[in-house]
Amino acid sequence: MLVINCCEFDDEDEYTIEVLGKTSTARLTVEGIRLRFVSPLKDQTVKEGTTARFELELSHENIPVTWYKNDVKIHLSRTVVTHVDGKKHILEIKDVTLDDICQIKAEAKGIPSMANLTVIEGDPYFTVKLQDYTAVEKDEVVLDCELSKDVDVMWYYNEAEIKASKMVAIKAEGKRRTLIIKKVGDKDKGQYVCDCGTDKTTAELHIEARHIKVVRPMYGAEVLDGDTARFEVELSEDDVHGQWRLNGEVLSPSADIEIVEDGAKHTLVLYNCKVPQTGELVFAAANAKCSANLKVKELPVSFVTPLADVQVYEKDDAKFELEISREPKSFRWLKGTQELSSDDKFETQVDGKRHTLVVKSARYEDEAKYMFEAEDKRTSGKLIIKGIRLEFIKPIKDVTVKERETAEFSVELSHDKIPVVWYRNEVRLHPSKLVHMSEAGRVHTLAFKEVTIDDTSMIKVEAMGKTSEAMLTVLEGDLYFTVKLQNYTAVEKDEVILSCELSKAAAEVKWFKDGDEIFSSKNVLFQSDGRKRMLVIKKAAKRDRGAYTCDCGTDKTTADLNIEERNIKVVRPLYSVEVTETETATFETQISEEDIHATWKLKGEPLHPSADVEIKEEGVRHTLTLFNCRKDMAGSVDFSAANAKSSAHLRVKGDKRSQTLR
Repeated sequence: MLVINCCEFDDEDEYTIEVLGKTSTARLTVEGIRLRFVSPLKDQTVKEGTTARFELELSHENIPVTWYKNDVKIHLSRTVVTHVDGKKHILEIKDVTLDDICQIKAEAKGIPSMANLTVIEGDPYFTVKLQDYTAVEKDEVVLDCELSKDVDVMWYYNEAEIKASKMVAIKAEGKRRTLIIKKVGDKDKGQYVCDCGTDKTTAELHIEARHIKVVRPMYGAEVLDGDTARFEVELSEDDVHGQWRLNGEVLSPSADIEIVEDGAKHTLVLYNCKVPQTGELVFAAANAKCSANLKVKELPVSFVTPLADVQVYEKDDAKFELEISREPKSFRWLKGTQELSSDDKFETQVDGKRHTLVVKSARYEDEAKYMFEAEDKRTSGKLIIKGIRLEFIKPIKDVTVKERETAEFSVELSHDKIPVVWYRNEVRLHPSKLVHMSEAGRVHTLAFKEVTIDDTSMIKVEAMGKTSEAMLTVLEGDLYFTVKLQNYTAVEKDEVILSCELSKAAAEVKWFKDGDEIFSSKNVLFQSDGRKRMLVIKKAAKRDRGAYTCDCGTDKTTADLNIEERNIKVVRPLYSVEVTETETATFETQISEEDIHATWKLKGEPLHPSADVEIKEEGVRHTLTLFNCRKDMAGSVDFSAANAKSSAHLRVKGDKRSQTLR
């Protein structure tokens, strides 16, 4: 028997056995795979730091291949990988170095294929790369790598070049390069790169928070709207930055927010707190957290401007207004106990903190106490209806007249029996010889008689606080006598003065006696003082009796002069009079004879008829009436008629409510 172990394709042939001269022949056929290298390995020459790739192709698929480096079986690693693609088998050696120069062999079912790997010196590259690093805050971080050659490198953080500083050290020891960061913080996390010019390596630095503890937590606070709330937290570390959140919103320093970090103590002060800020307050610093509740309560309602009583005329709108300290949760208007709402009669208005109730077209039945209730507070005011709403149906109108004419102003009121007050240039008027006031129902009239240029003024009428104004304009007229000559009775040898007054100062006059013109002489003098014209007879005699006339051309005035020899006596003397300012004072005396001309003097000054002076001679009775008396008129009043004389005093008391005019 012939046994052939481990048959191979080369063992195929005819085998013959010969025994005792006899032979027997048989053929051996080997079945199976006839494996061969279609493409054997090829020599490879590469630079340092690159990848060497060896590839072969077998004649059959699914044939295992074993790889050897200098006859030492190769094991797969990060830098050594193999691939199979059908009949193709590939070996890759990454980041080759000069030490990788060797013979590579691939063996498949005992069939080898060999090639040489040649590594030539290349550009510098990193043989040991940077590794991602996770550190805790305040730790010291060391990032290192190694080069294929001792060359300079540049370090980068998030693409910005890193320079050595107090907190950052850069070292180079042979081919090793090291970056040291002291006391890292959250700001240091990110990507770090070491670049040698022809290669670079990258690593991510992650920073984890230290384990910080809350030594003293904060406590909840309850404050009123507008008050200040203060919170304090103390940590185990004194160099940790904290963050405050209120209702999830991060708080930052502002006019109403103060944040203080004093070592391990953290303080939050909230000024001018508002109700919507009520909620959870959270403090966080690294991994330390604590929380508390802030409760802001509304201020009690108060009335900044409470209701006040309102007075209106009937059919006018009445308006109640108030201002409240804050917008109330609930409010209502009341008339007595009846709750009010907006309708045809009442209108409620709200403008922020101001509330208004309008009572439309108020009537007497609307008089009541009106109240405003806001939560648990209330304020009230009364509505008072006034009876008369006075109006000027016909106001006074401007009047233009000539001198010596009568100027009349009239006003018609909406109601009768209403007192009115008249003013001229804001000075109250009183009735006098030339000023007349009358009333006829609702019509009130003011009349100025014998007006002069000086009467041009602003006239005002006032009734129940309402006023109406108009202008009085007096136009210049012909020359006339404003004060006429008065009949005069004198005793022989008396000095006789006949006096009159013109409307203008610049005017020429002529004097006549019984129709004949008089000329000045030793005994007769003509005098002029402003608008006053005087005829003076120094020593009167019976021959001087007669009618004397003063003629200005457009007007004339005449008086009789009587010269008596009689002895005149005062039958009833004058008596002193006391009056209040603006009132009328009357002095009366009686002499023994009629038809005697008298002379009146006040404080030594002769008196003549005018708007405020009235002189009457009725037989033996002589009367002096002074209208609108003033305090400066107080003094002696003297009466003389021929040889009869009498004196008295005028006393005038002050009245601050009025001033005397004319």
